[in-house]
Amino acid sequence: MKHALRISTLIAAVMLSACGSTSKLKSAAEVVNFADYELIYVADFADKTKRVSRDETKEAAYRQTVKEAGSNFADMISTNIEKTDNAPAVVRAEPAASDKKVLRVEGDITVFKRGNALAKMLLPLAGSTKFNADVRFVDQQSSNTVGEIVVDKNSNPLGGAIAASQSTTGFMSGAAKKVASELEKARNPQSKK
Repeated sequence: MKHALRISTLIAAVMLSACGSTSKLKSAAEVVNFADYELIYVADFADKTKRVSRDETKEAAYRQTVKEAGSNFADMISTNIEKTDNAPAVVRAEPAASDKKVLRVEGDITVFKRGNALAKMLLPLAGSTKFNADVRFVDQQSSNTVGEIVVDKNSNPLGGAIAASQSTTGFMSGAAKKVASELEKARNPQSKK
């Protein structure tokens, strides 16, 4: 029974894993105390993907999909930051000018490819799913970038059930959790997390 439980746990972990990574938060050269920020504003992510079709209708549909993904990814980041210990206030709308020190989380989606689950299931390297983004932490008052995280996620190239189960939504969710976790570590450097 224990052996079967270990195997099923291992299979579940592999199914949830993806190739690629989400980097650690890289602070800017200047010393920044992330704990000083009293408000976090998470902006929608911009579409910086390449053209995918010469057909204008297909291209417009793709642009709308990536725009929605940029909003959804920002929502996921915001929600995950709110769940962290001692999180400051988090907003999704740009705050009015105030005396509060505001950290803006923004960025660009650079690759967005949903892929094809059936193709991934049947053929290695076919129908792959990809989600890449650059996440920036910006001091709202000065507009200086104070930190960055790079997201580079893609489905398992070997195909099969693992690759078929991987999606852009899953990649965004995992990356959003990592972004929130990295910000929490930067805000609370003594934390054991």
